[in-house]
Formats: sequence, C-alpha cells, structure tokens
Amino acid sequence: METAPKRQRHAEALLVAALVVIAILARWAGFSTKTNDMNIFFQWYHQLGRAGGWRGIGAEVGNYNAPFLYLLAFTLYLPGPLILKIKAVWVVFDVVLAFFAYRIVALRWPGSRIPTATALVVVLLPTVVLNASFWGQIDAMWAAPALGGVYYLLRGKPWWGVALCGVALAIKPQGLFIFPLLLLLALAGRIPWRTLLAAPAVFLVLDLPAIAFGRNPIELLTIYSMGRQARNVPELSLRAPNVFALVTGGIREDTLRLFGYLFAAAVVLGVIYVLIARAVELTAERTVLAAALFSIMMPFLLPGMHERYFFLADVTTVVLAAYLPRLWFVPLLVQASSLLSYQPYLFGRVVPVLPTIGALLMLAALVVVAHRLLSEAFRRDPIEEELSRLVEETPELPLARRA
Repeated sequence: METAPKRQRHAEALLVAALVVIAILARWAGFSTKTNDMNIFFQWYHQLGRAGGWRGIGAEVGNYNAPFLYLLAFTLYLPGPLILKIKAVWVVFDVVLAFFAYRIVALRWPGSRIPTATALVVVLLPTVVLNASFWGQIDAMWAAPALGGVYYLLRGKPWWGVALCGVALAIKPQGLFIFPLLLLLALAGRIPWRTLLAAPAVFLVLDLPAIAFGRNPIELLTIYSMGRQARNVPELSLRAPNVFALVTGGIREDTLRLFGYLFAAAVVLGVIYVLIARAVELTAERTVLAAALFSIMMPFLLPGMHERYFFLADVTTVVLAAYLPRLWFVPLLVQASSLLSYQPYLFGRVVPVLPTIGALLMLAALVVVAHRLLSEAFRRDPIEEELSRLVEETPELPLARRA
C-alpha cells in the first residue's frame, strides 16, 4: 500500500506530465499556421537549396547572421513537410529557454518545486507559445542563450556567461539587450574585464563556417552595423509597446530616431552609474533584477522595435517573480502588454487604443523593477546610520582655547 507522501509525489508527477503535454499540444495546434514571416523563411530555405544545401551558407541569403542560416540549412536534411520541420527546430529553443529558467531559479530555491513551476510557466506563457509554433518566429533562439548567460554569470562562470551572451547577439541583434548587465558587472568588479572578449570571439567563431564557404567576411561581420535589419522597421515603433507608442504614433523621423538611441544609452548608463557610484552590492537577487530591468528598458526606449522584442522581458520577469515573490504582478504586466501588442497578428486588425494601453502597462512594469533595484542605491549603509546616530547623540564639545 502506498504511503501518503508517495501518492503525493506520483500525483505531482502526473500533473507536471499533463502540463507538459498541454504545452506540446498548444504548439502542435499552431504548426500548420503559415504567416508572412514564414513565407520569407521559405524563400531563404529554397535559396539555400538552390545554392547547394549546406554549401549555400556561403551565399548571401536573407538578412540574418550566419548561425540562423546554419539551422535553416539543417532543416534541408530533415524529413517531413517544410513548415513542420522548420517550426519544430524553432520550438526546440523554447525547451532550452525553460531549461535555463529552471536552472536560474534552482540557484535560489534548491530542492524545491519552484524551479519546475517556473519552467512550466515559461513554456506555457502565451507569447512563448505563439512566437515559434504559431508565428514561426525565432525569438527564443536568441533569448535562450541570453538567459543562459545570466545563469552562468550567477554561477560565477563569467567566461561561459559572456560567451552565451555573444551567441545571443550572433543570432539576432536583440541579443544586445542583455549586454548592459555585462557592463554593470564588469564595472562593479563582479566579472573580469577580459571576459568581455568572449562575446566578440564567439561572434567571430560562429561566422567562420560561412566565411570558409565563401561568404564575404566584411559583409557578414558588419551585418548589423550596415543596417539591413534596421531598414525593415522605418517607423519608430512597429506595434511595440514602448515609449514611441505613447508619444509619436509611429511617425517616421530620422532625427527623433537618433535622439531615441542617444536617450536610451543615456538612461542605461545613468542606471549603471547610480548603482556603481552608490556601491550597491550585486547579489544574485539584484543581478536578476538588473537583468529584468535591462530586458524591459532596452526595447522600451529604443526606436525601431517590433512587438516581439519584449520576448526576453516576458521570460526574465517570470524568473524575477520566482526570485522575489513580492513582484509576482510584474510578469503579468509585461505579458499583458506583450499580448496586446500581438493583437494585429492574432485578430488581423489594429485597435488604435491598445498600443497605448500596452505601452502604459510596460511602463508600469519598468517603473516597479527600476524602483526596486535603485531603491537599494539610496538605502543608507548601516554603518553610516550608526555613525550619524552617534554624532547626533554626542553633546557638543567646547572649542579648545588657542594658546
């Protein structure tokens, strides 16, 4: 006869398995959906095929960096319908994303159920489910190594952490969203400056196979600076729930775009300056807070953002809530904001008021996380408080007479 604790463990395992099955079925339901973005991937797929399959990675196909083309070329050799095998490869990174979320939270709550619950929440997040399996997008492909970078940084393995952040950047330029955390940790002395070399080194190494097959190295290594991806978003905001949805309505203005870049850089550097100047101790909790803050702040302030670029914020705020349960409402704000920005894709029409509502929700999440992190900077040190108290309680001494 089974004991009560054993029955409970079996019941929990059954419920976890059921949730995993639901996550799989939710993705399977979207595998047959073919979006305009999938049509673009299909074109690149056929171009790679005409260029000789794997040898096609040396051709200038699409406007993504080489690591994406490696994965797309890999699908050439998989059996099955094209849409199914491409989306199946994309969905693998949902699993990697959940794995790193699990590992990060397990550092905070070892031996508990919270890491498993966090991983399940991540794979069941509406935006995570929709992104790869329905929309056919690859945001988990760069967000997963970015989250992995945070994990290894928390473990005190900066070479691995920075290298994975470099992988995120090599896949898509949105991987840059996690780089302010690297700068903060380096300035605070938490990671050696030399470890930052791992990011460009990984970027270069991942491009080498394409270069070896004939890709122009200058064109490939400057693929982001040449702006071929940025030109896809001439508006200041492409349905992204950020500051430009509040103030511009998506107008085209190069001057305001430049101001947006400068303002975003100033705010990010200002936050880092306050934390460094006030000598805030970057504990694991504060490091996770900073990761969540930058993953919200960067796409919120930068121009030319898509609605999907808050994907890393969707996930890091779930991890944040697991670390600091009092902030449980932050991932709800971020997820609601992201979902509202998805509504043109979900419903095929734009409701004018929804981008503004989404931006306000994201702003609220940003303010809460920033306040929680920066309040640590202005909290007085216990030694300073004790010295101030002693000074206030000490009676004024008479001045010594001059000789």
